Amino acid sequence: MGHRLSALVAVTTILLLSSGCGKVRDESATVGIPDEIRPWRVTFGPPGNEFYQLPAEVPPSPEVLSLVDVMTGDAEIGEWAWIGGELGLHRIAAATSSGNYFAFVDTAGRFHWLVYQDVESGTRETARSLTWSGTRQPVALADVPEPAFETLRDALPGVTADSAWTARSAVGRRYVIGAGDLVFYFTPEGSIRAGGLVMHGAGEEVDSAAVEDLGPTAEELQNRMHEMLGPYRGRFNLDGMIETLKSRDPGEGQGFRFVVFGDSRSQFELWSAMIRHIDQLVPKPAFVIIVGDIVPSGYVEEFHDYYIPPLLETDIPYFVAIGNHDDGDEGQATEYRYLFGDNSLNFHFDYGGVRFVFMDNVTAVQPYDQTLSWLDRVLSETPPGHGKLVFTHRPPADIEKWAYHAWDLEESIIFTQTMTRRGVEHVFLGHIHAYSTATKNEVLYTITGGGGAGLHDRYGPEGNVHHYVICDVEPDGRLRQTVVRFQPLESVETRDAGE
Repeated sequence: MGHRLSALVAVTTILLLSSGCGKVRDESATVGIPDEIRPWRVTFGPPGNEFYQLPAEVPPSPEVLSLVDVMTGDAEIGEWAWIGGELGLHRIAAATSSGNYFAFVDTAGRFHWLVYQDVESGTRETARSLTWSGTRQPVALADVPEPAFETLRDALPGVTADSAWTARSAVGRRYVIGAGDLVFYFTPEGSIRAGGLVMHGAGEEVDSAAVEDLGPTAEELQNRMHEMLGPYRGRFNLDGMIETLKSRDPGEGQGFRFVVFGDSRSQFELWSAMIRHIDQLVPKPAFVIIVGDIVPSGYVEEFHDYYIPPLLETDIPYFVAIGNHDDGDEGQATEYRYLFGDNSLNFHFDYGGVRFVFMDNVTAVQPYDQTLSWLDRVLSETPPGHGKLVFTHRPPADIEKWAYHAWDLEESIIFTQTMTRRGVEHVFLGHIHAYSTATKNEVLYTITGGGGAGLHDRYGPEGNVHHYVICDVEPDGRLRQTVVRFQPLESVETRDAGE
């Protein structure tokens, strides 16, 4: 029958571990999982989460509608949609004769995001990656057009501007106002165009611009990558990591462990804690796989400041299936490929009698039909007796409960048919910020997008949670999984005190 990976739905047993960062229950001598790493309480359980429920729609309150009405000026409020999620967001549309606004406000009336789209040109202004780096010029608050401040005062009376600057963008010059954890963009006349929370990426600039001579040139970008990412290329180069892994290959029938999770781009503290927690597992994983969205936008500074620092404290190799937030300008993944290597978008390696296949289903570097043909060939060439695991970012749209936030349907159908035809045992995915599982045509699919991005709310208490997944490949080929969930320790202690 060959080396087939099969799911074992029993919870992984636990070994007592003295780690200084949390206790571990003593049940047997198989695996150790610290149950605390501050400021998170860590719990663990068996794989599987079939729960799915559409969130109940909550209409926006008069206060929420009033906020949007004031912020968008003479725009006429139109349709709204309940986005839900852990933030409880409303998406509210407002139209003018020249363009359309889309505001995101939570049920408590807290403003999160504002986008403007021009009707004639189709240009879209959003608070992330709107202006070009290298064009920002500080200005005094007194130099900002008064209508900008009037809009902020009327819509958000508790918000106080504390900084201002001008910057260039594809739609011309913009005034930018910082107000605590918020950033807003205005036209030279003082009309609002975009805004949002810094924690969601507001204020980030475009790393390069293919217009006139604004922003860094290709040479300047190359110099910046060389300066900031160059020292780490040896450490994170894909070919080098694979060669190192091959030298440690236990061979078929020996068993090994790896960890998988995704969408770690949004909470540095949690991202760092997960790495420390994984590093203390007993036994330690041979490697870790991230199914995309490791940084907010794919720019040099993000890899340098966010992704790299915590990984310098571990010797475990980390492999990535690129996500849509990692691909930089124009979807070319220039910075990503500089750090990880030219062949880091679609690649595979064999380890422990298993073929691990990583597929890019987000960038514009290569047409998807070519990628799918490559995928089919790599799977067809799997050595006899090897298991087959596939890792990619966006889930297939022909799994209905994931279709609302998925890959295009045409490519999805080809993808899932290939998984079945080539006998893939398990597919791991991100993009949806939750833990969710499904089976389609005898192939197991797991969404593990709980690395830190804002959680979706359709998957119940076991799924709407930050987490990672431990995968133990047993000597007999079984794939045993443990879901490791993270909850803020403060909320757990408050709940326990009230019981």
